[in-house]
Amino acid sequence: MHRTASSPEENSNKMVASYYRDVHRESSETRSHAKKADHGKLTFLKDDIEKFDLQDLLTASAEVLGSGTFGSSYKAVVVGQPVVVKRYRHMNNVGREEFHEHMRRLGRLKHPNLLPLAAYYNRRDEKLLVTEFAENGSLASHLHGNHSAEEDGLEWHIRLKIVKGVARGLAFLYNELPIIAPHGHLKSSNVLLDESFEPLLTDYALRPVVNPEHAHMFMMAYKSPEYAQQSRTSNKTDIWSFGVLILEMLTGKFPENYLTPCYSSDADLATWVNNMVKEKRTSEVFDKEIAGTKNSKGEMIKLLKIGLSCCEEDVERRLDIKEVVEKIDVLKEGDDDEELYGSNQGKAYSVRGNDQEGYSFTLDR
Repeated sequence: MHRTASSPEENSNKMVASYYRDVHRESSETRSHAKKADHGKLTFLKDDIEKFDLQDLLTASAEVLGSGTFGSSYKAVVVGQPVVVKRYRHMNNVGREEFHEHMRRLGRLKHPNLLPLAAYYNRRDEKLLVTEFAENGSLASHLHGNHSAEEDGLEWHIRLKIVKGVARGLAFLYNELPIIAPHGHLKSSNVLLDESFEPLLTDYALRPVVNPEHAHMFMMAYKSPEYAQQSRTSNKTDIWSFGVLILEMLTGKFPENYLTPCYSSDADLATWVNNMVKEKRTSEVFDKEIAGTKNSKGEMIKLLKIGLSCCEEDVERRLDIKEVVEKIDVLKEGDDDEELYGSNQGKAYSVRGNDQEGYSFTLDR
């Protein structure tokens, strides 16, 4: 019998099936817990959070934080502790036991740059995921929110700290989860900031349990060309998203491709940055709200180059996660002796050629 090529959906299902075969080897305890988890009750995954029941959650005063492609998110204060509850209506890609297994595996993930999953509620037509509340909101709100005249934008050292934390959290997911594109939904609104502006990744590793058609339309907000055009994912799909996130942080621009389900180089942030660099207008790329210093100029350009290397349209030339972390970890904050943006002093960024490693940046003085 003639065998036809597998569709993207079939490949996705095969990936999920392979993942769960791996999980089943450690799932005997999980199955027992799943059977004990009564329908209509919250299942807690963290021991250091005070337990409460669904009724407590439903009767608590709630503040709507936002409404996304999957559902709404709320902040509620339950038994004296602030939590965030997200409602999901398109998470029926796996059965009940597999869903419990996946949630418990996520609950075992521990890293300083991951927002832990504290509890969940499982019903066929609706899922609730509960996390702790992050004091400083999302990175997106700091980059694109309405700032008052007295409120400064994020300083360079804070932006670098966030980039380094996101890279480490992403690398941890790659090491711990045997699935393609371990985050699967990386964007600035899914990077939360704690009281010291340490980044916390959220909404990670949900792709295996989300309905495939919904995942394709609404996950991978920063869609790589191969994903948008061919529904093809790889271990470098998250890297593209991270590259766009880096460029978003450096430029302060909202990625236009986020608003469309397809990929267009004309509306791509990486393409715009590349064109500005080729035109020797690199100094115009950077967000004017970055409070930087003289000695951070070179570091900012190095990070810009890393972002562009993460956004290579050729997947083979795109950096892998190990290379990304190595390059980012060595970046420095710089000294606080001179403002990056001040009066015109005849200094500008320029580009010198283009080699196998990407653009080679220099400073004109």
